[in-house]
Amino acid sequence: MKDILVVLTGGTIGSRIRGQWVDVNDTSAYTLIELYRKTYGQEEHFQVVQPFSILSENMSPQMWEKLGGFLWNIAYEKYEGVILAHGSDTLTYTSAFLGMLLAHVPVPVVLTASNYPLGEEGSNGLVNFRSAVELIGTGLLKGVFTVYQNNKGENNVYLASRITEADAYLDQFGSFGGPVFGRMEKGTFHWNNARINPSLPHIMKEKKRIADICPRFEKQVLMIRPYPGLDYDAVDLSGKPGAVLHYLYHSATACTQGQRYSAVDFVKRCRREGLPVYMASCKDARGRNYVTAGELMEAGAIPMENISPEAAYAKLMLFYNLGLEDIPERINQPVFYENLGKC
Repeated sequence: MKDILVVLTGGTIGSRIRGQWVDVNDTSAYTLIELYRKTYGQEEHFQVVQPFSILSENMSPQMWEKLGGFLWNIAYEKYEGVILAHGSDTLTYTSAFLGMLLAHVPVPVVLTASNYPLGEEGSNGLVNFRSAVELIGTGLLKGVFTVYQNNKGENNVYLASRITEADAYLDQFGSFGGPVFGRMEKGTFHWNNARINPSLPHIMKEKKRIADICPRFEKQVLMIRPYPGLDYDAVDLSGKPGAVLHYLYHSATACTQGQRYSAVDFVKRCRREGLPVYMASCKDARGRNYVTAGELMEAGAIPMENISPEAAYAKLMLFYNLGLEDIPERINQPVFYENLGKC
């Protein structure tokens, strides 16, 4: 059996409690491996690396660049799979980023996290790590996935490009579109045959690299979400982002009235500045829409169809920093199942 490569990056799963504070250091993350071996034995063989150690709320495009560069250059054929231990706050963003960056890898790359520090009552970190190990051991998948036990004790497996941010009260993650990809139960992976999920044979198909090189994040993407009273005049464009992502209400709409509150005027302003504006998530850009959605498209907004906020942001970051051509025409072509209905 080949080794499993474990990549530690800090986060709650690699943290320690210091009085009333939770923090990370260069040694605390290795507690995960020690606890696993003490609980489950020495059957699996791990190689452990730690490219950096941070709390995930401090994740930045520069840290993505460092993490992505490290993972890009791994000789994956040497390993049975890769586990990435990550903090929970930005887990969904890094999942989406790596899901598309590493869609081509020939083994499973599995991200996981923990709700509480390891060893604390109620912590699911060790269980999540065990699920990641077992998922790799099934040999059924390749590509990028995220595993996390919910508050019902279900060991959920998510497509990395579809997991959505945890709520602020129960700390429960979601899956864009509803159904999770599957679950781990007693060491067995149970695929969810929901209509929007790709089949296992499709998952195992060889996928193209998104690019020949790993990107350097020199261009930013400005992300905006609507709410009643959003003042677009207060949005500073002087930093010249590579693109603007305006996520929408669930009906694929935003306010189009009022001198300071009109998304239409904001799109026109961005276009005058030479900035492309992407609108997500649009259910069907060519089908029936609310008149307000039509006004946004007529103003020059570019639709992104059936995609989560995290995946839309990560996709634009990747595309614009890779310097891809014809991005508006390519933006709805799926990389790793991020666009629902386009497996």
